[in-house]
Amino acid sequence: MEFKEQKRYSFFSSQVIGRILLFAIPVFLSGVMQSSFFAASGFFKATPDLLLISVIGIAIFDGERSGAIAGIGAGVLAEAFVSGAYMMFFPLFYMLCGYFFGVVSRVFLNRNFVSWLLYMFIGAGLRGLLSVIHSMFLETDINLFLIFTEIVIPEYFLTLICSVPMYFLLRMTVRPFRKKIEME
Repeated sequence: MEFKEQKRYSFFSSQVIGRILLFAIPVFLSGVMQSSFFAASGFFKATPDLLLISVIGIAIFDGERSGAIAGIGAGVLAEAFVSGAYMMFFPLFYMLCGYFFGVVSRVFLNRNFVSWLLYMFIGAGLRGLLSVIHSMFLETDINLFLIFTEIVIPEYFLTLICSVPMYFLLRMTVRPFRKKIEME
């Protein structure tokens, strides 16, 4: 298996700045939707992790570097908008997810819908594990059954359900940029 050497761009080039701005839009909108609409809606006990979906999508469709950078930004947004905690787990978690899923999609699996669902199963499971660890640090009286039934399992399935339409939105967002890069 051969790897193509990718053309390197300077950080201040217009193409890199354009990519950062392009990927900042879905990450920011996902953070706003996750913290406002889904958190305020009464028919969901848990909130789907739209930021994780965005980070994994960017990593799959544009590579591990973009995924890691988007992960850091999404993690900071998650800390600011969603969690309100002082632990700073989320930037590290989202960065590692962005990098890991970018590498896995480049080396092992294709960038198709079936692979996307597999990535979402794994990513949502990792996010559930992080929720359990986060709850263990913040809570003194830990009821694992309650954590799983009220937080982890509903959040897992809502993330999987929301990942289906997000696949097509993120793919359309990245496609014009990807074609331009491949033509060079």
